[in-house]
Amino acid sequence: MAKVLITGAAGGLGRALQDAFQARGHTVVATDHSDAQHVLDVRDADACRRLAMEFQPDVWINNAGVLGSGSAPTQPDEEIRRVIEVNLLGCINGTRAALEVMSQRGTGHIINVGSLGSWVPVPGEAVYGATKAGVLSYSLALIGELAATGQRGIRVSVVCPDGMLTPMLRKTIADPHTAMSYSAPQLADPDEVAHQVVELLAKPRLVISIPRWRGALVRAMAGIPDRLLFLAPVFESLGRRQQRKVQQQLLSEKAIDS
Repeated sequence: MAKVLITGAAGGLGRALQDAFQARGHTVVATDHSDAQHVLDVRDADACRRLAMEFQPDVWINNAGVLGSGSAPTQPDEEIRRVIEVNLLGCINGTRAALEVMSQRGTGHIINVGSLGSWVPVPGEAVYGATKAGVLSYSLALIGELAATGQRGIRVSVVCPDGMLTPMLRKTIADPHTAMSYSAPQLADPDEVAHQVVELLAKPRLVISIPRWRGALVRAMAGIPDRLLFLAPVFESLGRRQQRKVQQQLLSEKAIDS
């Protein structure tokens, strides 16, 4: 059984990952900036290193992330910095910290959570999409470097899920800027995503998209960004329709609970 360190584990996909790995008998070190077993600000490189040295994880999952939707030209400077520092710098800090301890023993597995937005432009979530594209690019480049230096015992995987109705997305249910995250016929299930991440330990892969059909579609369209942007209003309209549908479902559930 492996010792698995998860960032951003207090809720959403992080919580689903924690439950999924524990259900398989793995030891989980759950971290978050608050409300977690271990407090970790992923923007702090030294804090990431200290935690890696303390727990010596076999698997490090860079899951911590924030959405930061809004108009690209008018988003506040502080919000842009926060999204970049948590999503991209946090992933880099966690990866480097994990590598320090994994390189000493020559084995380990780093799993970075990207997004389907890693592949294509996402109007309304431009900064978020840019950070997730950075996560994918950084991870693939790192894989090449590890192979070139003979460190093949250290694996790196990137998980690119579609939009999920996690607390992060729920907060923006009425925000038109997040419509593209709802453009699929059905939102991804955090528990199913977590299950597929667990499966990576037994069957490592460089990149997985969830669901696969959306991943295949997005990756095919990534090669024709001009046409994709031409179709963006169509996907946005579909997303807004789905937003309204999900919002009504949540209101109905709330009414039943009360």
